[in-house]
Amino acid sequence: MLLAAGLLDLGFALFHAAFWRLFGWPEKLERSGSLNTAITQTLNVMLGFVFLAYGAALLWQSEQASAQPLLPLAGAGFWSLRLVLQFIWFDLRPWPSRLIAAIFALTALVHLLAARG
Repeated sequence: MLLAAGLLDLGFALFHAAFWRLFGWPEKLERSGSLNTAITQTLNVMLGFVFLAYGAALLWQSEQASAQPLLPLAGAGFWSLRLVLQFIWFDLRPWPSRLIAAIFALTALVHLLAARG
């Protein structure tokens, strides 16, 4: 399960790298102002880095005989919180929004199962 959790996090790093193309950045962000554009893009790059580092750490931990539950448990908390925020801040009527919510739920579950060993 640690391997699956790590691969999911690496997949989210790739997904975030695609935001520029998917959402037409930075052009479509310009309406929010130059500061918001800079903040949004910076946060996205930093989040992508976190997913890369976290995914790599989980993959490395999956190779260890004495894996500790703290890292995947933290991931379960992260993805559970992200799922809650999907319901608070995003319109769930479009199918892509419901799909990503389901993916967040699955990712949280995989991390939780990885924490259990």
